[in-house]
Amino acid sequence: MDLMAPKITIADLFPDDEGMILVAEDTANGSLRHISEVPNGAACGCICFGCKRRLIAKNGGFPARMTHHFAHRAEDIVIDCTSAGETALHIRAKEIIAKYRRVTLPATSILGLDGKQVEVTPERSVNLTDVRLEAIAGELIPDVTATMPDGRRIFIEIANTHPCSQDKIEKLDAMGVEVLEITVAAYRAVPLDDLDEIILDIAPRTLIHSSEVKAMVAKIAEDRRRQEDAKRTEAERLVAVYRNPAIRNHVKAQALSEDLAQLGLARLLELDNDRPSAFIIYRRQWQAVILDRLYKAKSAFLSPMDLLDSFSKGGWPKKEIAYTKSEHSKWIAANIADDFKSPYEEVSAYLSRLRTEGVVYEARGKGFAMSRELRFQIDVAIEKRTRPQRRIAELKVAFRNIGALMEPADGRLPNFDKWLKGRATAVRLSVEELLADEIGYFDGLTKRMEAVYRMVADMRAYRKVEQPEDLAGLPMDGLIKRLTAARIAEEEREQAEWAALRRRQESEAAALQRQEIADRMFRLTEAAMFVVPDVDIFLDTPSSEHDGKTPRQLASESYRGFNQAQAILSTIREAEQAVRAAEGLKRDMVGKLWERVYSLIPRREIADLWPKQGWPELDGMKPLDYCKDQKTFARCLEVLEDFVASERKRGRR
Repeated sequence: MDLMAPKITIADLFPDDEGMILVAEDTANGSLRHISEVPNGAACGCICFGCKRRLIAKNGGFPARMTHHFAHRAEDIVIDCTSAGETALHIRAKEIIAKYRRVTLPATSILGLDGKQVEVTPERSVNLTDVRLEAIAGELIPDVTATMPDGRRIFIEIANTHPCSQDKIEKLDAMGVEVLEITVAAYRAVPLDDLDEIILDIAPRTLIHSSEVKAMVAKIAEDRRRQEDAKRTEAERLVAVYRNPAIRNHVKAQALSEDLAQLGLARLLELDNDRPSAFIIYRRQWQAVILDRLYKAKSAFLSPMDLLDSFSKGGWPKKEIAYTKSEHSKWIAANIADDFKSPYEEVSAYLSRLRTEGVVYEARGKGFAMSRELRFQIDVAIEKRTRPQRRIAELKVAFRNIGALMEPADGRLPNFDKWLKGRATAVRLSVEELLADEIGYFDGLTKRMEAVYRMVADMRAYRKVEQPEDLAGLPMDGLIKRLTAARIAEEEREQAEWAALRRRQESEAAALQRQEIADRMFRLTEAAMFVVPDVDIFLDTPSSEHDGKTPRQLASESYRGFNQAQAILSTIREAEQAVRAAEGLKRDMVGKLWERVYSLIPRREIADLWPKQGWPELDGMKPLDYCKDQKTFARCLEVLEDFVASERKRGRR
C-alpha cells in the first residue's frame, strides 16, 4: 500500500481502460478512498458507489503483474455497477452545491424578430435555499433540487459525458421549474478537492429550461404573430391596389404603341387590358416605351432599375406599391396572391420575356440591350414606312426648283398632286406604288426631273442645249421659247454692248464697266451665299470650263460671264443633289442586299461576315463597297447565290 495517498481526480472515479475500479466509498464515514490507501482484501472497508455492495481490495501483489483495483465479491458479480463513477461524481458535485448553497447561472438569449440574439438574463450567481440531493420529483430524481431567492424551484443536473436526453428535458419542461445542467467532461484530470469553483462557477452550464426564456419566447411569438397579421393586412391592401382596374390612357405612350404595332412589333406588346397591373397606364403603353428606349439606346445596356426610374419620374407606378421590395413582393405572391408583382418585377418579367423570345440579350451586371436582328427589322420597317414621305418631299423640292426658274409668261406648273398621279399612271402604277417602288420607276422619274432642271439651268446660262426627249410631263414650251429668245437677245445685247463700249470714250466706258461689274458682283455674291459655305473661295476658284477663269473674273468681264458664274453655282447645287441621290441609292441597295443575305444565309455569323469580305467576282471588293446601284446590286446577288449554292453542295448551312 502506498504511503502517500494520491489526489483523486474525476477520471479516477470511472473504471480505467481495463475496467478496473480505482476509487470506492469508505463505509465508516462515506469518504472517497483510493485503492492505494486501503488494506488488502475485505479489510479495506469500502463499498461500491453504484450498488453499495461490499468490495474487496486487490492491492497485495505487484502492480506490474496486475493493476491494483477494487473488485466485487463473487456472489455480487451480477450487479450492474457501470454508474458507479457517475454516482461518485454526482455525489461530490451535489455536496459542493449543498455546502456553498449557491450556483452561477449562465446568461440566456434567444433569436429576436430581426434574427439577432436578444439577451434574456445576464450571467449571475444566485443563492439557494432548501437544497436537497436526489429528491424525487414526479417521475424524475434530479441531482439537486433547490429554491432560488424569488421562490422558484430549480433542478440542477451534473453531466459528465451524456447531457440530458430530449425525453428528460420534455418532462422537466412540463414541470415548470428552472433546470440547470453543468457539464464537467472537460475536467476529468482535476482533483476532486479542486472542484468547488469549477462546479459553482466555471464549468460550462446551460439553462435548459428557464421561465424568463419561456416568457420571452412567448412574447416574441406574440409579437411575431402581430407582425405577421399586420404584414398580411398590409399585403392584402397592396394586392387590392395592384388589382384596382382604374388604369388611364397615356396619349403619347399610346401613340408610341400604335407606331410600334405598325412596324410589325405588336407581338411584343401585351394588348390584354384586363390583367392587374402595377402601373397606372396600360401595360402595352409602358412596354412600348421600354422597346423604344432599348432601340434608342443603341449598344448601351439598360437595367430594370434604369427603366423604372424613368417611369417613376412620370408617376407611372402605382404610388402605394412603387417602392415594394422584391423580397416582400415575392412573399405576397407566395402567401396572398400569386399574380402580385411590384413595378420592378413587372419590368423585369417583361425584359425576361423579350430575352426568351430572342429580341433582347442580357449582360450580367450591366442590363439588357436590343438584339441586332430586331434593331435591323425596325430600321427596315421605318425606312419602308417613311420612304413615301421622303420621296414625295424629294419630288416636291425638285418640282419647286423647276417652278422657281419659270416666270409668269412661261405659264404655270400643274398641281403637284395631279402631276404626280399622272406620272404614276404613265408607268401603270398608283401614286402609293410609285412612292414605294424598289425596281427603278421612281429613280427614273427623279432622273428626268434632274435632266429638266439641268436643261433650264443651262439655258438660263445662255448655253445651247439639246432638249430631253421626256420632260417629265412638265409644260416647258413657254419657258424653252423664252430662254431661247433670251439667249439670242443676250448674244445680240453683248454684241451691241461691245460695239457701244468701243464707241464710248475710254473714261465713260471704264466708269460704266465698273458700275456693272459692281452690280454683277453684288448679285453673284448674294446668289452664292445661298449655295456655297465660303463665298470668297467660290469667287476665286479657277474654272477649267472657262479657261481657268474664276467666277469673280467671269462676272467682272461681262453679263455673259456673270451668267456663266451663275451656271457654275447651278452646277455646284446639282452636284450636291447628285451626291445625295447617289448616297440614297447606295443606302437603299445596301439595305436590300442585307435583307437578301439574311434570307439566304441562316447562320448569323456567316451572314454578318459575307458582305464585309472581298470577293474575286467583284474585283476583290467587299459587297458593301461594290453595291451602289441596281446593276451592282444585281451582280452582288449573283455572287451571293453562287456562294449559297456552293455552301449547300459542301453540306454547310
